[in-house]
Amino acid sequence: MHLSVGTMRSWIRMRGLSRHLSRPCGRGSVHTSSGLTRRGAFQSLRCFSNEGFQCPACGAPSSPLVCRSCGRLHESSSSGSFFELLGLSSTYEVKPQEVDSSYKDLQRLLHPDRHVAGTEEQRELADSHSAHVNEAAAVLRSPLRRAQYWMELNGQKILLEEQRIEDMQTMMEVMETSEELDAAKTQSEVDGLRQRNRSKIESVESELSEIFKHEDWMTARHRVERLQMLTRLQERMDDWRPK
Repeated sequence: MHLSVGTMRSWIRMRGLSRHLSRPCGRGSVHTSSGLTRRGAFQSLRCFSNEGFQCPACGAPSSPLVCRSCGRLHESSSSGSFFELLGLSSTYEVKPQEVDSSYKDLQRLLHPDRHVAGTEEQRELADSHSAHVNEAAAVLRSPLRRAQYWMELNGQKILLEEQRIEDMQTMMEVMETSEELDAAKTQSEVDGLRQRNRSKIESVESELSEIFKHEDWMTARHRVERLQMLTRLQERMDDWRPK
């Protein structure tokens, strides 16, 4: 038995498992939460690194957005990846601490107070860069969104409405756990379900790290589908309140 992603989404919405199930962006553009669209964000993996990018003002190694040494804003190319924007290694295994550190560093340099004396164009550029950094960090912090992004960077479109869900085992797991959550009366019961589900998520993350290294995209697609369902279930558990 196979279920379409559309059918799965309908069931998930009915069960209250989703806060926001949006289709992953197609190859060639990234639709940001701020309404911005960045064309060509899915470029070749060999272009991820910031190595060789120097600030034209001071010559120091620099982010494509703003120089960490002198603070100069750059008219960045729209072809950079989220990894490149944050100056991170091009790997699914990027650590949340690395994302947070780079995010805070860049947002400090892009803060409006640092550009209050600049031109209107400079202030708008800083605001635009800040929005791009926000979106990049949001994607790379999330194992699920990062996995979707990594797949699409490699030309693999996943979780589209017309695709079929083949992981019936995970679907059944999610349905059964959802019923357990509905029947839960205490926070302790929910905490137990949450811990069990979190362990499953961590297991999938570990599997994906190895699968991506071998570029086994079919297996990766199945693991990302499982990760999506478990992640949405985890969100519902986080939102649980006693009746």
